[in-house]
Amino acid sequence: MLKVLYLAHDLADPAVRRRVLMLTEGGASVTLCGFRRGENALAAVNGLTPVELGRTADAKFGQRMAAVARAVAGLRGLLSGVERPDVIIGRNLESLAVAERASHLFGGVPIVYECLDIHRLLVNDGITGRLVRRAEAYFGRDVKLILTSSPAFIANYFVPRSALKAPIMLVENKVLALDGMPQAQIRLPPNEGEPWKIGWFGALRCRKSLQLLADFSNRMNGRVRIVLRGRPAYSEFEDFDTFVANQAYLSFEGPYKNPEDLPAIYSDVHFSWAIDFFEEGLNSAWLLPNRVYEGCLHGSVPIALAGTETARFLSRKDIGLTLHDASVESLEALFEELAGERYGALAAAVAAEDRKSWLADRSDCRALVENLSRLVPSAPETHTADASNPATAVPEGSTAMKTDVCSSVASLIIIPCLNEAKHIKPLIEKLGSALDQLNARIVVADGGSTDGTREIVGRISKTDPRIILLDNPGRIQSAAINLAVKTFGRDYEYLIRIDAHGDYPADYCQRLVEEAELTQADSVVVAMETIGFGIFQKATAFAQNSKLGNGGSKHREGAKGHWTDHGHHALMRIAAFETVGGYDETFSHNEDAELDYRLKKAGFGIWMTDKTRMIYYPRSTVGTLFRQYLGYGRGRAKNILKHGSMPNLRQMLPLAVVPVFIGAFLAVLSWIAVIPFSLWAVACVGYGFWMAVGQRNPYGPLAALSAMVMHFAWSAGFWMELLSFRNRKAS
Repeated sequence: MLKVLYLAHDLADPAVRRRVLMLTEGGASVTLCGFRRGENALAAVNGLTPVELGRTADAKFGQRMAAVARAVAGLRGLLSGVERPDVIIGRNLESLAVAERASHLFGGVPIVYECLDIHRLLVNDGITGRLVRRAEAYFGRDVKLILTSSPAFIANYFVPRSALKAPIMLVENKVLALDGMPQAQIRLPPNEGEPWKIGWFGALRCRKSLQLLADFSNRMNGRVRIVLRGRPAYSEFEDFDTFVANQAYLSFEGPYKNPEDLPAIYSDVHFSWAIDFFEEGLNSAWLLPNRVYEGCLHGSVPIALAGTETARFLSRKDIGLTLHDASVESLEALFEELAGERYGALAAAVAAEDRKSWLADRSDCRALVENLSRLVPSAPETHTADASNPATAVPEGSTAMKTDVCSSVASLIIIPCLNEAKHIKPLIEKLGSALDQLNARIVVADGGSTDGTREIVGRISKTDPRIILLDNPGRIQSAAINLAVKTFGRDYEYLIRIDAHGDYPADYCQRLVEEAELTQADSVVVAMETIGFGIFQKATAFAQNSKLGNGGSKHREGAKGHWTDHGHHALMRIAAFETVGGYDETFSHNEDAELDYRLKKAGFGIWMTDKTRMIYYPRSTVGTLFRQYLGYGRGRAKNILKHGSMPNLRQMLPLAVVPVFIGAFLAVLSWIAVIPFSLWAVACVGYGFWMAVGQRNPYGPLAALSAMVMHFAWSAGFWMELLSFRNRKAS
């Protein structure tokens, strides 16, 4: 059983109780220890008596730091009766400082940093902010894992600002459901003459929300009532109790027990207030609050503020209401247009969402504990080299890897993707052996998928913190790789580029690392085999694998390992990548060839390996194939225009396709004009029939059609880019 020492920032915080319950339900033995900012019997965990480190107060950072200093000084005595843990979790910065000391006292225990709010001092640009971030870096220098609750915390703080280098695991603020999955509830609109009810539940710490809701309820004159429940942060209000008592349509109905009381309190309201202006523009814009998950699970319609992570989260699910600005007028406009039928549709959309989006069950608890268990160093094992200890068997189809070579260098595996819900999960699963055998991390750089790709990766990352979802606002692959390297590259020697629309051998990444170490190449490129499934896709695959479609390109046909000028990008030394400036993000296509040109010019070596290759699935329709090769042609022209490099012969021949096609229209003047176009068409069709007969390939004639689409689109794209460049230059 995993033994966890949980160091809490506030023992009265219900979220601490929820985390402790998750850990115990997941199979861990938990010792709870922490500071206390107030009394809250509802946050107590039955059968668990915490070790108190001292008293702290909200909004008094200096007082809390003094309490931390006293706790650290007397920690040996405070923990004298505590058994050595396997893992220490420090919740928030003050507990992280205590965790660092506790780890030292217990002889070096892995530390997990749980950060579910980003304090304004951490993002302060002045000297105070720099000092606080240095303190976080100092106390977190031995952190092995970071737990956080919102992707925006990762994107806006941990990646660009924090100096912590540990893997990050996303654990959303979902409702803990240990007694089975609650039935979906479709909330009904109020009866005639009854008011709408908005519930603001949880940590009540936002003065602006309180004033806005009070003003709005007064404006609506009884048509809307506001119900407050939870723990008010009295330090954030001048006089919370008096203010509430003076409101005609707003009431505070006390604390509640989470999750036991949630069905009752949410069944009494129609909407949940999912807006928080506490530390406005920073933490409040980035968090995904508990009340989003609680309210949606129990049928209330969430209200979010535009421009926040909460609004983006709800928008992706197409549920809830969005307030365009924080004003009484905007709220009034929402409710003036609201009728029973409209509310019924909103409530039905919430009820129709997958229940697992809102709750964490025992399987989630076990997954969390399993991830923590991976941080515990294995006990030293010794083996005797005799018959009783046979060598490890290698499964058929895989390769015995040199573990010392593969794990001695760090590799960043990057998957740029956009709407790849069908492929992303099996692809990540295929790369599992790379994570196990390499010192690696997978970053899925998503360009704004709307087909469920993001949610799939999010679920996977919960169970394996080595897999991270990164937003790619640039959308294209070149921007994705650049962003991932800029974000994480400082800790890795190699980047490995994986295309979401491809397939790979189980040992693909390991082979690349071995080749890089063996050859000392700065870039390792691979051959690409194209495979199709549908009729047109199979024909396109045959075309792309043939000289008719690839012109004899080595990275299409494959060859013995050799030094080259270009190939399909697979692995690159991050130092070389950064030296030449990474990918040129003005290139949506052909960015790999453009980068290879700069690598070669800078003196870096590119090795074409014959030890592995990738499998590529081509476009399955004429239209998508045409658009793809149109982009390739434009990219090649941009490359030539940028560097003044001339295309080789296999690229020069397709360039003539569009000119001879246009020239064919001159046949009205002379039949000779159609000859060049006819020769090209006959050559393609003839090659297709040769494949059908000579290679016994029934898709040969259709492959000729695919090749003609590729030739024409590539040529059209090239000339379009060339002519548009001349026009831009002239203007």
